[in-house]
Amino acid sequence: MKSSPAFKILSGVVLAAVVLYFGVQIYRYYTNPFSTTLTYQATSEDSIPMTGWLVREEETFHSDAATVTHTLDEGERVGANRTMAMAYDNDQALETVTRIRNLELQLQQLEFALSSYLDADAAMKLDSSITGRILTLRQNLSGGDYSAAAGDVSALKAAVLKSSHSYTSAEEVQASITDVKQQLDSLRGSLTGAQAIPAPRSGTYSSVCDGYESVLTPAFLNGLVPSALDQLSAARNDGNVGKLIYGDTWYYAAAVDADAAGRLRAGQAAELRLAKGMTQDAPVQVVSVSREEDGRVAVVLSCDEYLAQTTQLRHQAAELILHSYTGLRIPSTALRLNADGETGVYCVVGVSARFKPVTVVYQGDGYTLVRPAQNAEGSAILRSGDEVIVTAKALENGVVVR
Repeated sequence: MKSSPAFKILSGVVLAAVVLYFGVQIYRYYTNPFSTTLTYQATSEDSIPMTGWLVREEETFHSDAATVTHTLDEGERVGANRTMAMAYDNDQALETVTRIRNLELQLQQLEFALSSYLDADAAMKLDSSITGRILTLRQNLSGGDYSAAAGDVSALKAAVLKSSHSYTSAEEVQASITDVKQQLDSLRGSLTGAQAIPAPRSGTYSSVCDGYESVLTPAFLNGLVPSALDQLSAARNDGNVGKLIYGDTWYYAAAVDADAAGRLRAGQAAELRLAKGMTQDAPVQVVSVSREEDGRVAVVLSCDEYLAQTTQLRHQAAELILHSYTGLRIPSTALRLNADGETGVYCVVGVSARFKPVTVVYQGDGYTLVRPAQNAEGSAILRSGDEVIVTAKALENGVVVR
């Protein structure tokens, strides 16, 4: 099908209009490059990336018994002489202990179901609890806190099973409670050769041993250099009972680029953000910065908080946050000096430009965090959402820009 002359003329006119439009825009940009952006609240951090090792004062425990079962939760504080685990002289004991734990859980669920008949809101509260536990589990999994997630799974399972019993008659629930108690009495009576394994001193319990307990000790950190971290290797791991972590302090040791670590001094306070296992930033103090080896130094940090959340962590990537800055984010090119020599930005107010003085909080890569200057008043105060002029040919207070 051939195009008509009128169609060709119309196409040419449309093309010419498009070319003219873009030509005008390009001309306007280079003759009066006017552009704006909106301010918004933002936070920037001055940090040092590193990968290092968690160090604690730890003692592992071993038993030659055929079966060992843990009686403490991960990260639980334990006093001296308290039972950490139970040892049994036969392999069948593990199956019996597992059945006892399952029946104890079932008994809790049945007792809750029985009490729900006396509390009309119990089922509703339980449904709300299940929803909350699902959200908490998702949050911990996303944050890499698998120790907390394991506890969330157990609690969620218990809540769901409790809910399933809530719709059984009270008589049936009471009969089930009696039956479960009888089974528990029988199973507990069948356990023979049980021996409690006590904690020799107070500490924080962990069931996970990795062989570094005798290698990565506080004494290892004395005079630490990067090459010592490079040569680390785990010792034999036979801690089938678990381990105790003594004291409240844990350490983080890493080899860092010497130039990046040049801002660190012993005693300096900062925050450590671990890549996995913790959702909080841990407050730390710089213990030492070693002599330089091949352009690197060994940095040792200490922390007296969140020990229970770090019991399963060992080799971790992290960020050491030296400073945190919060302010209104603007492009660096938007900063200007007015006729009085004040630093500020021009904002679009109505159809004209209005100068708003600011104080620079942080200078980033192509952007700046600012806050309103102390002498700013009324409409001269820069606020989140203001339209800041980034580029323009000439600016002064009150000039029409639109």
